[in-house]
Amino acid sequence: MTPLLLALLSTASAASLWVPTTPQTPKPYAIKNGHGLPLGGGNTFPVTGNSSGGAFCILNTNAAGSFSVSPGLFPHVHRKTYENFYAVKGRVQLWGQNVDSFRANTSIQTTRVLSQGDIGAIPPNTIHTFTLLEPDTQLTGVLVPGGFEEFFFAMAVNPNPGAGGLPGAGGFDMEGLAKWDVYPELAFTARRDVVNGKAGPGNWYDGPNALPGNMDAPIWVAKNYGPKWLSEEGGRYQIVAPFVRGVETNGTFSQGTITISEQRGPVGKVKSEVATAFMLEEGELEVRVEGFDAVRLVWGDVVFVPGGVGFEYEAKAQFTKFMYVTGGGKGLDWELIQKGRTWNSAFFPRGQSGGRMMRI
Repeated sequence: MTPLLLALLSTASAASLWVPTTPQTPKPYAIKNGHGLPLGGGNTFPVTGNSSGGAFCILNTNAAGSFSVSPGLFPHVHRKTYENFYAVKGRVQLWGQNVDSFRANTSIQTTRVLSQGDIGAIPPNTIHTFTLLEPDTQLTGVLVPGGFEEFFFAMAVNPNPGAGGLPGAGGFDMEGLAKWDVYPELAFTARRDVVNGKAGPGNWYDGPNALPGNMDAPIWVAKNYGPKWLSEEGGRYQIVAPFVRGVETNGTFSQGTITISEQRGPVGKVKSEVATAFMLEEGELEVRVEGFDAVRLVWGDVVFVPGGVGFEYEAKAQFTKFMYVTGGGKGLDWELIQKGRTWNSAFFPRGQSGGRMMRI
């Protein structure tokens, strides 16, 4: 068989990775910015519990904010669900405090104003509430495990808000909310004494934002102020900046950003044992998944790959950055960190060309 015929057959057998909306079963796919399972009101799910095999869901909220700093939702706790709030554009204010220490009066409530690239991570048993602050705001929520989106859809069908933003008798009563792992904490009063984007203990843009290694309190990471690692495997630079790792999530998931240099030379294959999702933030990223045509992601596009499926990714712009979510504590980011070294810059070394794709 001639090389030309082999190439034609290979092209004919490949499938498109792009989908118009979020699949209902786990499979590799890519989805354009603004698309996904729609909730209404500017909310879409590019990844759901169904599409990720229960690993996680990703919710994009595009909405106008309020000039008020009052929370837009009643304070509440999840006992099983981890919820991360990532600011993509605009500003979001988020409040949080461990519920047990709040009731025992042994901790101090924290709040942060999140701007582009900032995150507030809310572990289970943490009181939280939030509000959008600018006319054009995008908030990306990551909820683990997947399936919590069912609560949002149930409330969208029959919200019936009562006093204080709580569902009334025609919707979900107080006891009914527990079915969805939502427990109101009405004694919590959101503080309003923010100075320079923060109130409460810990650094923000005024110093390094360390990761705690546990789930005892909210985690706040300002853009580029968290810990970073540099991977140079294969001669290509990749800066891993985790927001939460397996040690902060009991091994259930990880989230952060990866910044990579342009590709030079042959490409190697990645095969993670856990589900992996990318959302592009800067530059242009080409992704190739086994059995599918290559896709190029631009700002806001999302790709999802189930665990055990091989894929490749390559920067097509010199400074390319994406937000990642993995369905376990030892995913792509963990592998890169193990093989990398600690790094203290948002930029990879200058004046050197990239190499070939990393190999796991």
